[in-house]
Amino acid sequence: MLSDSFEADLRTSLQVQADLLRRIERTTEGIERDFAESRVAPGEISAMEEALAELETEAEFLDAEDLADFDPEEIHRIYERHRAAVSSELVRIGYRNWDDFVRQTRTFAVGHGLDPLAPFDTFLDEQDFKRLKKESYAASLRWDRLDYFFVYSSGMLAALTDFLLVRIPKTMGPGEYAGQKGSPLTEWVKRYNTNPGESEGWFADWARKLEETCKTPYDAQDAVFDEELTCIPGMGGRSHRVQSLGHDPILGFVFGVLDILRGTVTGFSYDHLTGAHNPFQGQVYSPLPAADMGERMERLIEAILTHIGHLISDVATPAGLPAPFMTLLQGINIGSFGKKGRTVGQLARWMYLNGYDLRHFVVSGITPLVIEIVLRAYIMLRHYSEQGETKLLVARSPKYRSMLLSAHGVAAAANAGKVALYQGNPLAINQAEWMAFLRYLLPHMKYWLFDRHRLKLKHMDRINETGWEELTFNSGRILERVAADDWEVVQLGRPKAASV
Repeated sequence: MLSDSFEADLRTSLQVQADLLRRIERTTEGIERDFAESRVAPGEISAMEEALAELETEAEFLDAEDLADFDPEEIHRIYERHRAAVSSELVRIGYRNWDDFVRQTRTFAVGHGLDPLAPFDTFLDEQDFKRLKKESYAASLRWDRLDYFFVYSSGMLAALTDFLLVRIPKTMGPGEYAGQKGSPLTEWVKRYNTNPGESEGWFADWARKLEETCKTPYDAQDAVFDEELTCIPGMGGRSHRVQSLGHDPILGFVFGVLDILRGTVTGFSYDHLTGAHNPFQGQVYSPLPAADMGERMERLIEAILTHIGHLISDVATPAGLPAPFMTLLQGINIGSFGKKGRTVGQLARWMYLNGYDLRHFVVSGITPLVIEIVLRAYIMLRHYSEQGETKLLVARSPKYRSMLLSAHGVAAAANAGKVALYQGNPLAINQAEWMAFLRYLLPHMKYWLFDRHRLKLKHMDRINETGWEELTFNSGRILERVAADDWEVVQLGRPKAASV
C-alpha cells in the first residue's frame, strides 16, 4: 500500500514528466513543420546538404582534384557534436536519489505554473480513457442489446411452456379449483403405470418383480414406539410415501439407506386435528448384528441396490414418488395459505395427494430446460466467436451467471402470475423452475456480498501483469535495437594470419 506522502511525491513527478513530454512533442512537431516548409534548412547541416546536392548534380563534371579538400567525415562529426551537446544536458539534469529527484520536480512545477497535486487522469489522453473503459471490470459484466434480447426471449419462451404444457398435474373436479385443465404431458406420462391388469410389458413385469424383491422398512405404516407397535399418525396407502423420507428421490439415498441398515422408518407424522407434522423414527424390525468391515461394506452396497430397486418399483404406481424435497417441506408448520389457511407442510401433503408427484416434477423441468438450452447455446456461440478456443466456465463467470439468473427470474415471475391466474392453486407452482432460480440466486448473492471486490482486484492484477509484460518486452526490443545500431564491435582474441 502506498503512503500518502509517497503518492504525493509520485503525483508531482508524473505531472512534471508529462509536461516535459508534451513540450518535447510540441518542439518536435515545430521542427518537423519548419523542415517541411523550408526548402533549405539553416545551419551547418543545411549547408552540407546543399553542397551534397550540388555535388550530385555536377558529379559527372568533377575530377580527383576538385575533391581534394572534401572531408566526408565532417557530416558525421556535426551529428556527433549535437549528440554530445544533448548528452551534456542530460548529465547536467541528472538526479542522485529519489529525494533530489522529487525536489527538482517540485521546483520545475512551481517555475512553470504546474499543479503538483493534479489528479492522475490528467496524464491520460482520449485513447487512454477508451482503453481503460474497455478493460475495466465493469465492462466485462456489461450486457449489450443481443444479450438482453436472448435473456428475456429465453425467459418468455420458458414461461410459455409453463402456461401451455406444464399447467397443473391433473384436471380439477368439483371443489375449490373446479374446471382447471391439467397438463397434457403429465396425463400422457401417467397413462402408463405398473398396476396388475392395467399395464403389461417388460418394464411393468420388472417393476412388479422389484416390488416383491426389494422390501424396505420405510414402506411400513406402523412401527415400534416405546416398545409398543403403533400405527404412524396420518399414514395410509396413498400418503405413506410422502411421509417417509426414504421415498424422497434425493434425500432417500441418505435416510432410506440408513433405514434399511437399521430396520427403521424415518419421516413426519400428521395429526388431522391440529394439522401439524412432527418428525419421528420408529423401529420396524431388529437391526442387523455387528459385523466386520468387509461384511458392513457388503450390507451397504446391498442396501443401496435395494433402495434403488424399491424406488423404481414405486415410480410408476398411481400415486408415484413425491417430488424432490417435498417430504422435507412437511416439517414447516408455519404459514396460512388459501381460504383454508394451510401451512407449508399441509400444502406439500395436499399437493402430493392431488397428483403433484415426481412425474409432474419431471414435466415441469421443461421450463428451466428451455432457458438452459437456448441461453447457454447463445453464450457458447458468443464466447467462441469473440474469444476463440478458450475455456468457458459459465457458472464461474459473473456476467453469464447473472444472465441465467435474470432469465430464470423472468420465468419464475411468470410462474407466480400463473398461480394467480389459477386462483392461487398451489398445484400451479413450478417447483423445478423455482429450484433453478435459487440455484443461480444463492451463488450470485455470495458474489455481491463477498467475491465482487476480490474478483475486481484480480481482474486489475491481470491487466497490470499483461501491461508489465508488454513493457518488459518493448524495453528489451529497444535495447536490442540500440545495441545493434550504436555499440562498438569488440573483437576478442587475436585474428589468425591469412594463409598464403
